[in-house]
Amino acid sequence: MRAFARRHLAALWPGSVAGQIALLIVAAMVVTHAVATLAFFTLREPWRPDDHPGVAATRIATLARLLDATAPNARDALLRGAARTLPTLRIAPWPASAPEGTASEALASHTVVQRVRDGFGRPLAIADLDAADTPPGIRVGITTPEGARFSALVPDDDRPPIRQGAIVVTFLFLAVVLSLITIWAARALTRPLARLAQAAEAFGTRMNVVALPENGPQEVIAVAQALDRMRARVRRLVDDRTQMLAAISHDLRTPITRLRLRAEFIEDDHARTMTLRDLDQMNGLVEAALSFVRDGQTGEGRAVTLIDVASLVQTVSDAFADIGADVRVAASRHVLVRGRPEELQRAVTNLVDNAVKYGGGARLGIVQTEHRVRVDVSDDGPGIPDAEREAMLQPFVRGDRARNLDTASGFGLGLSIVVAIAEAHDGRLTLINRSPRGLTARLELPLAAGAVRPGSDRIAAE
Repeated sequence: MRAFARRHLAALWPGSVAGQIALLIVAAMVVTHAVATLAFFTLREPWRPDDHPGVAATRIATLARLLDATAPNARDALLRGAARTLPTLRIAPWPASAPEGTASEALASHTVVQRVRDGFGRPLAIADLDAADTPPGIRVGITTPEGARFSALVPDDDRPPIRQGAIVVTFLFLAVVLSLITIWAARALTRPLARLAQAAEAFGTRMNVVALPENGPQEVIAVAQALDRMRARVRRLVDDRTQMLAAISHDLRTPITRLRLRAEFIEDDHARTMTLRDLDQMNGLVEAALSFVRDGQTGEGRAVTLIDVASLVQTVSDAFADIGADVRVAASRHVLVRGRPEELQRAVTNLVDNAVKYGGGARLGIVQTEHRVRVDVSDDGPGIPDAEREAMLQPFVRGDRARNLDTASGFGLGLSIVVAIAEAHDGRLTLINRSPRGLTARLELPLAAGAVRPGSDRIAAE
């Protein structure tokens, strides 16, 4: 039974965003009216005729008409019956020997007195008896045109004030309830969109495949399905490109090796030297391509561990210092990040290699911010023109303008590998020109939980 009801409710639920928004508006209006109706019936004053001034005026006017139309000898009995029936009006005979009251302007303008005159329909003499022992109200004496006389208590027309506090609380409660319903409904509508945006961002920056929303409005499902098909096509194209590049680079190793062996038998020393140099450059290009395929891809499936950035930077610096390069590390604290050690070490190595190659040396510094850590690799080289900095991050783009392998010192893959590794770790690479000359390559990475080791010492500057 529950499954049947659930299926019917699902069939009635609109599938489009427009339909769900319209349903949300209608539901909010229904809830508003329901709460307002409930508040009206809960807060309204109970109907008590005896306390209502208008009812009292009508009763007094009706009694005056009855007495005016009744024979004088039957009026006393009618008054006694009215006094028993209407005790709140304090009806009593008003003989001619009783003190006469006063007819003031205040009495004539009294709202209830005017209603009594209007209800009687003819001129009616009403005097203020000014009784001191009467409850709230005015003790009046009434004389009809036919001479019937009686006194009654006319209540003041001061209706009880509206309970403003309860009304304010009701409307506040109504506003809070409607706000919560609106927020919940809006989040329910936008949650699939947020998941879709998250999946698109993850795939667009790191090629990570995040689960797409399978429920929600029809438009969101259609976009999710289209994005899923696009992801499959892009992944297939990237995999095909990677496999092709790896296959070509791998297969070129064998003929290069054979050519190197044959070049050794060239009798002309100059021709042999030039041929071997060309073969070395070809082999370097093959190795760079294989490195780009291996290190330039996201490390899916590889172990992610806590990495001490200061220790990693010091390791890279020591490796370059061992071969005589001018590489120095500024004093820094031990800071932890999460990542794949071999990839981050390769990224820092590429940056230091570029600094040594183009600037003659490298100075490394580690700066920690609130949520991130950055590794700055600075040199005193010529820098990179502002118009070319973005292009330098692309594969096979070199800093030297002449595309001549005879003098080129690289193949333009180092920075593109660093960019891929940084994005795979939710970081980024930025190139900043220094003044008056030089370049700083800044690698930023997110901090891990507990990024600073308590009581850790600083690494001394080299």
